[in-house]
Amino acid sequence: MDKLTSLFTSKEYIRVFLKPSDGADFVKNYLENFEATLEYVFTMPKLNNLQVVALLSPYGNISAVITESLEGFPEYLERTKVLYWTDDMEAALTLAEAKGMKVLQAKSPVPIGFQGRFETQGGYVVELAELSEDGKQYFNPDPVRFGFV
Repeated sequence: MDKLTSLFTSKEYIRVFLKPSDGADFVKNYLENFEATLEYVFTMPKLNNLQVVALLSPYGNISAVITESLEGFPEYLERTKVLYWTDDMEAALTLAEAKGMKVLQAKSPVPIGFQGRFETQGGYVVELAELSEDGKQYFNPDPVRFGFV
């Protein structure tokens, strides 16, 4: 395995940050205008009720972080530009480091499983996500339940 992308199991998700006042409208618009489907939704009450919404589209996947403020979060969170799924977080982070990239976040638990981050040369921050069995409960949510229709 000499290519980091060999450990990715998805195409990219563009990371966007939204205020709660814009979140539902953004998601509705993307669902309606970009042939998108709602992949998963989860909320992290201990982190300012931060909500993460993933949208799948043939025109670009989106990972939207909806929160009033990123104050108190690690600074690299706001610099995250893209997300990829992996089945082996440790191997992906180890390979990124071996390729000269800086690991900013080791494998860490989140509601859907785990996340980790690395930074490429030039400061581009990439998030990795790994699904856990328990995390599957957040997939295929009802858009009506979340006010996205």
